[in-house]
Amino acid sequence: MDLQPLLVIVLGALLGRFITIPRITLGATRALSWRWLPLLLGVITSAFVAWMWGGLDQVSIIHDETAYLLQAKIYASGHWTAPGLPLPEFFEQYHVFVTPKLFPKYPPGHALLLVPGIWLGLPGLMPVLLWGLCGALVFEVARRLTNPWIGFFGWLFWLTSTSVLDYAPSYMSESTTSALWMLGWYALIRWMEDDRSLWLNVLAASIGLGVLTRPVTMVVFTVPIAVIVLVRISKRRAWSQLRAPIALACATLAVWGLWCQRTMGNPLQAPYGLYSRYYFPDDVMGFGLTGLKPLRALNPDMQQFNEYVKILHKDYTLANLPTQLEARVIAIAANMWAIRVAFLPIAALALITTSAFVWVGLGSAVLLVLAYLCVGHGAQWTAYYVEIQPVLAILTVMGWWRLTSLISNRAVSWPVKELPSVAAGTVVGMMVSGLMLFPYITRAAPYIAGKKVDRREYQSDFRTLLAMAPGKHIMVFVRYAPNHSAHESLIHNQPNLNEARVWTVYDRGPDNVRLMRLDRTRIPYLFDDEHRVLVQLDSTGAPRMDRIIHEPGSRY
Repeated sequence: MDLQPLLVIVLGALLGRFITIPRITLGATRALSWRWLPLLLGVITSAFVAWMWGGLDQVSIIHDETAYLLQAKIYASGHWTAPGLPLPEFFEQYHVFVTPKLFPKYPPGHALLLVPGIWLGLPGLMPVLLWGLCGALVFEVARRLTNPWIGFFGWLFWLTSTSVLDYAPSYMSESTTSALWMLGWYALIRWMEDDRSLWLNVLAASIGLGVLTRPVTMVVFTVPIAVIVLVRISKRRAWSQLRAPIALACATLAVWGLWCQRTMGNPLQAPYGLYSRYYFPDDVMGFGLTGLKPLRALNPDMQQFNEYVKILHKDYTLANLPTQLEARVIAIAANMWAIRVAFLPIAALALITTSAFVWVGLGSAVLLVLAYLCVGHGAQWTAYYVEIQPVLAILTVMGWWRLTSLISNRAVSWPVKELPSVAAGTVVGMMVSGLMLFPYITRAAPYIAGKKVDRREYQSDFRTLLAMAPGKHIMVFVRYAPNHSAHESLIHNQPNLNEARVWTVYDRGPDNVRLMRLDRTRIPYLFDDEHRVLVQLDSTGAPRMDRIIHEPGSRY
């Protein structure tokens, strides 16, 4: 383990032991206690995520992002679904029903929040704003529960964890659920402070919208909070405060039922499970293989993905569950501490506490990990656990604060289970070690930013190539390279097929002529993924070698 950060912390604490600058430390503490600082840190968080992303109109990288964008575009048009696609075998898109209606399988909450960005032509706007809200609340919750110094460094640790750096710049639903978890915790704290029904209603709204986004994640969040709320309501016999939350719960169920009705024609049947049955029957909760075959014929790309799913779930059994759990816990911990491992033992010091909120947060984190044991996924796919990173970040800084206070104040604070109070020596120690360790704490950011650029290149270059193709309306048959990854699809559907400038569809060889005859006004092209070129096709589907467009930077 790298001991240099520990030595820096000890050095900073020793300086705080012998050097106290009351005017500076008091002024800095007051600055971190400023009423509007959460808003400022929220703006910084949004700007940082936008920088990591490279803009607010980036391409989607993975299937889930593309499906969410399609769903948001459908909702932006004022509809729950779009018309089904003709000859759907050409238009098959991951996580999307293409017939008899066009709609993604996901619950509607996240896509509904993306709609304002779609209207403005900035699809990344709402995720960036949601991460800003989350960042502001990470600081404010930590500040209220501990002190402003732990709030500030906890925010910094959270923002620069590899989990946030990797999943924040995306169209994934983690932006919504992360913001809603923090908003819910903040509302709970405020309600327990002043008993105002407003905060209980905000908490209920957060849970409701979260259930419409990712039900399992929000049920886990709700369980410990429901116990706290019901116990407190019961003691105070304030049952009338539950009227509005119950109404919000009913509204949530109504929206869920309406979504099911408009998509599946049945208010009691959600699309998610049926999609798996049609396309990837082993991609379901549970252990081992189902033994079922897809109800729809899969093209070669989807067959490859289905094989990946089968291999993954074949090895995910009750017998090796302990091994799987261990691997996931290590991966989740690595998101916070892998590149700053010196802080891992320091984080353990935070557990010397009687704070009920700390244990609620930690308990929620444990429950989330346990809940997703019913889902087979690779251990490194930690997207399901982004919501618990604020807990780990705050615990880390609580341990840092406790260690610094112990050294700088020359004595153990009593009682030891209470967090040491703000003292000039501790503040000096945190300031000195924080400044010196800033490059160490944040060193993953430039590395992951570069990796994100590399990961976007495949989709970005394809979008650039499509923009270069002549024609007001075109259709592009995608012929994947032999080594193409099934996790990177170029098939992106649009809600209105007639108005869409580009159709990206699967290459089906001689069968392409059927689709070409469907709309003779569209110029047909073949995208050769292996050579990264776009070739115009004639009326028989044969390539016109005099009409070739090369991808920028291509060696062909």
